[in-house]
Amino acid sequence: MDFRYFRTFVIAAEELHFGRTAERLGIAQPAVTQQMKALETQLGFKVFQRVRRGIELTGAGAVFLEHARAALTQAETAVLAGRRASRGELGKLCIAYASSVALEPELPALLKRFAQARPEVELELRAISVQAQMNALADERIDVAFLRSPPGPQPASIRITPFSRTPLDVVLSGEHRCAGRRRTTLRDVADERLIVVDDPPGVGLGHRVTELCLEAGVEPASVLRTTDSVGVMSFAAAGLGVGIVPRTLARFGLEGAVFKPLAMANGYSEVVIATRAYDRSSGTRALLEMAAQER
Repeated sequence: MDFRYFRTFVIAAEELHFGRTAERLGIAQPAVTQQMKALETQLGFKVFQRVRRGIELTGAGAVFLEHARAALTQAETAVLAGRRASRGELGKLCIAYASSVALEPELPALLKRFAQARPEVELELRAISVQAQMNALADERIDVAFLRSPPGPQPASIRITPFSRTPLDVVLSGEHRCAGRRRTTLRDVADERLIVVDDPPGVGLGHRVTELCLEAGVEPASVLRTTDSVGVMSFAAAGLGVGIVPRTLARFGLEGAVFKPLAMANGYSEVVIATRAYDRSSGTRALLEMAAQER
C-alpha cells in the first residue's frame, strides 16, 4: 500500500476538509479525492463521509487513523535508521586487538572518537592473539583487527592499513649493568638472554625484534619466549634476560624494570589495521577514515 495515501489520509483527518488538505500538501484538490478513493478501495471500507461543511471520519476511519499514524511513524523511523546505517551510525562493529596495542594511546582515542560520532553503532572489543585475529577476520567473526606489524603473509582478501608507530625500548632489571645508561644498543646486550613475545614466525612484535637483531648483526646468546609484552617486562625486571617492548608500556611501570630507548634508527613498532578487502560496510569505512585522520 502506498504510504502517500496514509499521509494524505492523516492530514485530511486533521483538517476534515479536502481543500485545506490539498493546500497543506501542495497538490490539487482532485488529487486528494482520488487518493482517498484509492485508499478506501484498497482497504475495503469507507474512512470518510461527506457532511455539509466538509468531511468527517467514519467509525472505521477513526480506528484506522490511530494505526495509520503509527504506521507513518514506523516508516519514518525505518527510513532514518536506513540512512544512519548507511553512514555507519547503526549496527555492530566487532574489533579485535593484540593486548599491547590497547596500551597505545591512538587506539582508545580512535574508539572514543568513533563512539562519539557513531553512537548508534554497538562496539564489541576482543583481546586475542594475532593468529586468532586473522582467522576470525577471514571467518567473518570480527570486522577489524589491530595488530603489531608485520602481520605475516595474508591472502588478497585481507587488507592491511598502517595505523600508528611507536619507538621501542630495551627493558632490563634495575641491577643490570646498562641500567644507568641513557640509551642502549642491541650490541650492548648481545651476550644476554633475549626475552621475546612468542608470536608465530613472520608475525608481530616477536618477529620485529628478530628483524632488528639481524639488521644489527646481533645473535642473542639464548631466547626466552613468553606470551605477551607484559611477560617480557616481568621477566626482564626479574633479571631473567632483556627484552624489547613498545615505549608506551614504560608509562605503566613495573617494579624492578628499567626502560632505555633503543639506539637504532628504525627501532620502532608499527600497529596496522587488518580488514576484509571486500568489506564495504559503512561502519568499517567510517572507522578506517577516522584512523587515516589520526596519522
